[in-house]
Amino acid sequence: MTRNGSELYKRIRRMTMARSKGVTIAVKVPVKWESMTERTKQRLRQTVGRDTRVIRAFLGIMEQHEDELLTGKSRIRINDGELDRLTMTALKVKSGASQRTSVPHDFKVRFPRISQNEMTECRQTAVALYESYLRLRKKKGRRASRPTSINCSRRIPRWVFSQRFKLVEKKTSTSRWWLDIRDALDSVQEGRSHHDRLVVPLKISPHHLNQIRRGEVKAVQLFTDRQRKWWLTIAVRITINESPEEHLPVAILGIDLGIEKAACSTLLTPEKTRETQYFVQREKVKSIKKYDRLVAALQREMHTRQNNGLAYDGVTDKLGHMRSKRENVAREYDRVLVRQLLNYISELSKKYTLYVAIGRLKNIRMRAKRGNYQGRRFRGMIHSWAFARITDSLKHGLAQLGWKVDGKDPRFRAVPEGWTSIMCWMCGSKGTRPKQNYFHCPSCGHKTNADRNGSINIAARMLKLTKSLHNVRGLGLWTRALQKARRARPKAQGRISKRLSKGKSLLSKKGPTSGSGESAAVHHAQMSLLSFSDESGMGDNDPAVGRTVETLTVAGSDGPAKAQEKEARTVGGIPSR
Repeated sequence: MTRNGSELYKRIRRMTMARSKGVTIAVKVPVKWESMTERTKQRLRQTVGRDTRVIRAFLGIMEQHEDELLTGKSRIRINDGELDRLTMTALKVKSGASQRTSVPHDFKVRFPRISQNEMTECRQTAVALYESYLRLRKKKGRRASRPTSINCSRRIPRWVFSQRFKLVEKKTSTSRWWLDIRDALDSVQEGRSHHDRLVVPLKISPHHLNQIRRGEVKAVQLFTDRQRKWWLTIAVRITINESPEEHLPVAILGIDLGIEKAACSTLLTPEKTRETQYFVQREKVKSIKKYDRLVAALQREMHTRQNNGLAYDGVTDKLGHMRSKRENVAREYDRVLVRQLLNYISELSKKYTLYVAIGRLKNIRMRAKRGNYQGRRFRGMIHSWAFARITDSLKHGLAQLGWKVDGKDPRFRAVPEGWTSIMCWMCGSKGTRPKQNYFHCPSCGHKTNADRNGSINIAARMLKLTKSLHNVRGLGLWTRALQKARRARPKAQGRISKRLSKGKSLLSKKGPTSGSGESAAVHHAQMSLLSFSDESGMGDNDPAVGRTVETLTVAGSDGPAKAQEKEARTVGGIPSR
């Protein structure tokens, strides 16, 4: 979907969710352009072109009269009534209202080949675009690009709502599924009250049908991509039930996003930390590095030609194509990762009333600027990391499963990730990371995987931010135990301050299983770090990790390997062929 199409789809989704307890998904279906008649092709091109001109005209009016049209406390909404008084005459009005025989910008005279309903859809599309720009401007200031500055060659299609179209099933040799839509280009000139119909053949697969049948079709949008291929986006509203299973125990899943390891998740229950699972996409890392090398080579060639006064247009085209391929590869692997996370969450939801927390990497790109002494490789790695896309896709997927993802006490939340990988989850002290995947706390002696440590801290932050979880037996002890541990930070490794703890260890002397109501922050079972490797039975080839296996945190506090907590297998990405 184009940038304009994605922005409008988000607007449609927000409006739809506000009216009902549901979520809107987009189904992108190709159009059988080669099977259409020449007249239908011409009328479709003319209709989209006319809609583009109308939408651009609305955008220009909103930019010209912005001060008059802005409304709301934040001044990021457009007053539709004021916009109508600027652009639309009104002869048939309600009793008590005055007629508008003339307006400053009469769109009915300016665009005669459009019906009133189509004009309304174009206006709603333009308002959605401009309100998206207003929100972006409030966030980024002058760096936000204005909607009217879009390249004139790009078309802006309108969203057609359900009253003006229908999906028809006709088993013909050309196609089985068709889009029946109004054609009102000549209705005014001919004085006709009934509009012609455009019937567009579609390439709907069984997957498309399954998605469409999940809910109610609300709107469609016809558009072309950069390769001039025609597509149909169908907005489907799914009705969901947001009430979780009350009889299941409560648990929190913390997700720490990474680069070498795509994600690390740890499950926090009232008794203890249940399991840690890694999601590794080795093929993605290899593919991205390969495309990075190709892009760098093309950039060097382009600059060399430019400095020598030679033509470099062909190199520029290759560079854009290579960047596009790299972006497509990254998007596909991110989609696979989100699907793996959703499947894993669905499995856990059968056993727990699950809450999910994911790290929000706000302002992380500020660390990757020149002059921060992080190196070119680190800057490229951070700037190519699409963590917001993964978070948004996961949030949308959970909403489709019936989860509450917005409002008060949601079941999914993006929590601040700062210091989660470097602060010890057991005592709250600042630790060290001799290796990227290894965490060591000099205060309490705790040694574990850095990603696992971060995911547990993320889950703990979700607990603190969700008031409804504070009274859950067991989980509520997390906050008190962590606060107590942070007040009693030890002065030496492996020792607890006698003044604050009265000489007693915060670790339980019981067996490897916890009693009901006992916090995982207090009772911890150390696991063998050999299981943190990517392959079964293999270590991380890290001397520090090897020493961790030999030297336990507290003597006598850890049970045998079979009695220790569960470590799930690593989940891979797209298999190589």
